[in-house]
Amino acid sequence: MNLDELINSMTAEQIKAVMAKIASNGPRQVSTDRKAKRIARTALYHNSAPKPHMCNDFSDYVSHSDSIRTQVMYE
Repeated sequence: MNLDELINSMTAEQIKAVMAKIASNGPRQVSTDRKAKRIARTALYHNSAPKPHMCNDFSDYVSHSDSIRTQVMYE
């Protein structure tokens, strides 16, 4: 029995019951948890990282900002 014959042999109530069980292509809810965590991590880094003018020289700035970046990645 092919699909057309099956549909033609069904009653309206049977078709309605089948259609109720089929998932529609309606709107879906998308989780934004990962994006929120990523944004929070970026904000934490920018709030904690030193500004270049706050360090004695550029090598101090780079080492300090790298250590802050490492700490933020693990939180």
